[in-house]
Amino acid sequence: MIDPLCLWSLKTVELDLRAPLIMAILNATPDSFSDGGRFADQVSERFQVDVERVVAAANEAVRAGADILDVGGESTRPGSDPVGEAEELRRAIPVVRALKERVGAPISVDTYRPAVAAEALDAGAEIVNDVSAGRFIGEPDRFAAEDEDFPEEMAEVVASRGAGVVLCHMRGKPKTMQTEGLDPDRDLVWEARSFLSDRMLRMRERGVPFRKMAVDPGLGFGATFEQNWDLMVNVDQIVMFPPVPIVVGASRKSFIKEALRRFGEDLSLEPGTLLDPSNKDALDFATALTSVFASRRLPRILRVHNVAATSFALSAANAFEKSPD
Repeated sequence: MIDPLCLWSLKTVELDLRAPLIMAILNATPDSFSDGGRFADQVSERFQVDVERVVAAANEAVRAGADILDVGGESTRPGSDPVGEAEELRRAIPVVRALKERVGAPISVDTYRPAVAAEALDAGAEIVNDVSAGRFIGEPDRFAAEDEDFPEEMAEVVASRGAGVVLCHMRGKPKTMQTEGLDPDRDLVWEARSFLSDRMLRMRERGVPFRKMAVDPGLGFGATFEQNWDLMVNVDQIVMFPPVPIVVGASRKSFIKEALRRFGEDLSLEPGTLLDPSNKDALDFATALTSVFASRRLPRILRVHNVAATSFALSAANAFEKSPD
């Protein structure tokens, strides 16, 4: 029998967290920082999602080891602009429906809008992956301050449907978080723990059980290079009690690029080598290694672009751990 602390309870299924799970990123957007436009219908003048290509990529990801499919209809990369509720719905909901019908893996919807979350959950999603941790208060302000009271609409949507939810620590807003939101003197480990603990309690007060929750420290969201690595090294400290799954999303992010750049500079490596940060293969290699090391510090869910690379890295690490002395 599995210890209840090793299960993440979603809308209709429970996920076994005794080994790290892989969440595959499927961005139905034209402007996400790494894979924007990957699923664009090349015929349409206006951005249109080619649902067939998303389904094919999702099936490939599942074959490679993905346990969860994370669908996003709006980019929240640093510097991005919001697209509006109607556009996000137009992009994301057909993808969620198609994946529910044709791919055998739980679906997460990457959104901070309660209306989008509700429709996605009704279309077959199991999880809401909310970068704002439920702080959306409507356009154009979008996010309430962390210490103010506001309508907990996302909590109500999640609770009413019995869904899982990922609560993310995001400083500032996507448009300005890497400019106005930066403060190199802040202790982001303590800040993330305090913020996420408060948001968990607020969600619980509104009917979302702790067993439905997971948290994300928000790598790359309003953090310097050093702060991102501090979060990675101390990621096991962001959750005290109750213990909930931790999601790590380091995939191809700028601090990974910067680490590769510094390493290559120190070794005087020529551009175009395996570790060239402009190369997605290099970023996926570094992401896989970083994700595996992070998973040994508690995180149970690794959110990545390249599922196969991370799946291989996890398998290799597990093989070494099981080998005789």
